[in-house]
Amino acid sequence: MTDVHLHVGLAKTGTTTIQAALEAGAGRLAAEGVLFPGGSHRAQRLAAYDLLGQRVHGEERGQVPGALRRLLAEVTAYDGARVVVSEEELSLARPRQARRLVRALGDHRVFVVVGVRDVARTVVSSWQQTVVNGGCVTWHDFVSSVRGEPGAPPSEGLSFWYRHDVRRVVDAWATAVPPERIRLVTVPPPGAGPTTLLDRFGRATGLPDGWAGTLPAARNVSLGAAELEAVRRLNESVVGALTTSQHRFVVEAGIRARLAGAAGRPLELPAEHRAWARAYGEGLVAELEQRGLTVHGDLADLVPALEGGTGPALDQVADEELLAATQAALVSLALDHGRLFRRYRRAFRQAEGRLPGVAEVLGSEARAGGFHVRKWVLHRADHHPLVARASRAYVGRTSGHRGAGQG
Repeated sequence: MTDVHLHVGLAKTGTTTIQAALEAGAGRLAAEGVLFPGGSHRAQRLAAYDLLGQRVHGEERGQVPGALRRLLAEVTAYDGARVVVSEEELSLARPRQARRLVRALGDHRVFVVVGVRDVARTVVSSWQQTVVNGGCVTWHDFVSSVRGEPGAPPSEGLSFWYRHDVRRVVDAWATAVPPERIRLVTVPPPGAGPTTLLDRFGRATGLPDGWAGTLPAARNVSLGAAELEAVRRLNESVVGALTTSQHRFVVEAGIRARLAGAAGRPLELPAEHRAWARAYGEGLVAELEQRGLTVHGDLADLVPALEGGTGPALDQVADEELLAATQAALVSLALDHGRLFRRYRRAFRQAEGRLPGVAEVLGSEARAGGFHVRKWVLHRADHHPLVARASRAYVGRTSGHRGAGQG
């Protein structure tokens, strides 16, 4: 009998790191009798979209229909020891969708793996992801909505808890598999070793020791408070003008990747919210203990410390911080624009049927150099009398009026 481990999230619990390790080690795992189906994580995400009826603007919509059938055909035909599927969108499955998926796996024995993280880090990370994905909501409005404060707009809070309430997810999947086949993996606290999360996941899914091999590079790297505020303000101007794919290229693959790690002030839950986060964590641990689920890690990881977050609110950014972050963002955009040079050349070839010839390139560059020299000279006319006289002579000659510029 094949054991199928469905890793269903939650979001913001290291899923990207886990999926990158699974994808990178798929060949090595296959030799150990472990199938990571679809050839890539992408196939698993499309299958989850198909199951949920989800469509994401900018994704390959035409590849979604039938994606679940294709993945199931590969899994049900597999007669090895173990299959691992990892996709956090499966945390959104309703009970009937969870039951449909488990039934479709036939005689395979299904386990469900759920990652869970303390709410102090989750709420900050979720706000960052909202902004990186094009959102314009301020930190104040976001956290107020999550906490359900009077007068706060409800949508952000509803979306947050739908994605991050581990109890709802466990209850949905418990309608499809018995509780003894549900595994919780707690995200280790700050300061834990770099392999701790992957080791916990490996034990939850029965993977061989050292299954992850070389640690994959971090993908969802964090921005700082000022950098994120610069992106949020950028969103206010460009959202609607850019498609989802364009925004992802500019922000996720461009600004975020280049600015991460250079933050002056890290994103950390402010002190005023830490008592709430700790009380929530304590209540969650008490409830999960009563359910008797298998835990890989420590439920105490879900109770954040009261200390920390001593700086200002995350959207209170000084002008100096914002200026530095905006300059860094502009540098990032300039570098990425330069990377597109080859694409421009390909576009020229498609439009003209050819690349520009050597003479065209050299002539254009020569004209650009001459224009730069003339511009340089004109801008220095105020400081050099000889340059000024030469500039007047040039302007007079080219304009047809010898006395141009002379009073």
